[in-house]
Amino acid sequence: MKLVKGKSGLVIRLGAMVAALLLGQQAMAAGTRAGTDIENTASVDYFVGGVDQDDIPSNTVTFVVDRRVDFDLVAVGSALVEVAPGETNAWFDFLLTNDSNSDLDFTIDLAQLVGDLVRGVADDGTMATVDYAVNSVSENNQPGTPVDPARNGAQFVDELAADDSIRIRVFGDAAAAMINGQVAGVQLDATAGEPGTSGVEGIALVDTTDSDAGIDNVFADADNDGVESDVDGFIVTAAQLSVTKAYSVIDDGFGGTENPLPGAEVEYTITVTNATGAATADNVVITDTLDDDLAFLPDALVGGADMTLTVNGGAPTGCTEEAPDNDGCARSGQALTFNAVSIAADGSLVVTYRVTILDPAATP
Repeated sequence: MKLVKGKSGLVIRLGAMVAALLLGQQAMAAGTRAGTDIENTASVDYFVGGVDQDDIPSNTVTFVVDRRVDFDLVAVGSALVEVAPGETNAWFDFLLTNDSNSDLDFTIDLAQLVGDLVRGVADDGTMATVDYAVNSVSENNQPGTPVDPARNGAQFVDELAADDSIRIRVFGDAAAAMINGQVAGVQLDATAGEPGTSGVEGIALVDTTDSDAGIDNVFADADNDGVESDVDGFIVTAAQLSVTKAYSVIDDGFGGTENPLPGAEVEYTITVTNATGAATADNVVITDTLDDDLAFLPDALVGGADMTLTVNGGAPTGCTEEAPDNDGCARSGQALTFNAVSIAADGSLVVTYRVTILDPAATP
């Protein structure tokens, strides 16, 4: 800055005035839009021999307000999103907020995590597919639940106004083979881009703090690169079923219970269990087909103790193989079906039925 020559006291006072003006202008610029031209001229008033002299103006100082690139990207919600194996179109949102003094474009990148932490839980699963869509309505203009965006792959955020926010919705399809408790995390990156042309993705901003021309970009993020990231994910809620089948000899035909001899009465037990903490398994169906050397006991076909169902630890109930009675049992030839049962977490379904081993000399 060029200063008017004069007494040292005048120079000091002039310097103090200019410094105060510049500091005041700097404080005001915090909310001033990038690209705004700021002009300022100082003046000196003085007396000589008690006579007021003409004011002396300084040169006019002009500068352009630079761009403070400041924005936040955070996962919305407080927990991982539950998803069932094979489920499609599960989703969660990230919220992108522009805290800059300029409109900004944003490039969006999405990637699945590999072995990282998501909300404090280890990532150990992989979704079949993940993609995202940018909400077409800003957060500020559409309070509450935003309009559901279409799932249509990569997009960018176009001309997000200063102090405005927008949601980015991440969609995921769970692989059918995923198991209960698996966590599949994703990372979303937002890179600040040059605004200016609606409908055209702006190029990534670069740090120009030391530039003397045009609008400088001054990044607020810790890495000084104009990129913000956050992670969120899905957690699989699934049934964990296991099934076992066992037999015991009720009567071997000779008063014993050891050997499965021809003519012996044998009881089969099928046990289906669901793990603790797993999701309820609905519409469980068990199918079992007898060997041709076995035949159902007559009592097993008319109900009673020879064919029972025990669901989730309740009392055993008798059932028949007659389909019209809707008791959960049906038979077609040598095939048995037990159906329409729900097994709760830590629950079980136990099926028992009795058969006889055919004597080769006997006619079935």
